[in-house]
Amino acid sequence: MSDIYAGSSYVPYQPAPFILGGLVAFDSGTLASGQDLERGTVIGRVAASGELVESQQDATNGSENPVGVLNHDADATGGAMHVVFAKGGDLDKNQVKFHTSWSATQQLAAFDRTPISLVTPE
Repeated sequence: MSDIYAGSSYVPYQPAPFILGGLVAFDSGTLASGQDLERGTVIGRVAASGELVESQQDATNGSENPVGVLNHDADATGGAMHVVFAKGGDLDKNQVKFHTSWSATQQLAAFDRTPISLVTPE
């Protein structure tokens, strides 16, 4: 039995243990081709194309402003793909994956003015 049905695609369910609660919200979009990202990766949106990429603090294309955290592993090395990401909630800061361009101090402020809070689980 195939996992892909005619005219459709899906993202396999993976519990998101990095989401601890709060005002949880999800969104979806297109992950730009050429990326292989793990669940929990911080993503940003390229202003010109609207595609999602791993957020790099030193980018200048709009993706330096995080929009959320990937809710599942996503291998777009073979082409752009549909993804789901958390755009709100209390997220386990130990499981959120920032690109190496983000310093520890910058990570603390990355989600200012968004409904995402990075927290340490008890």
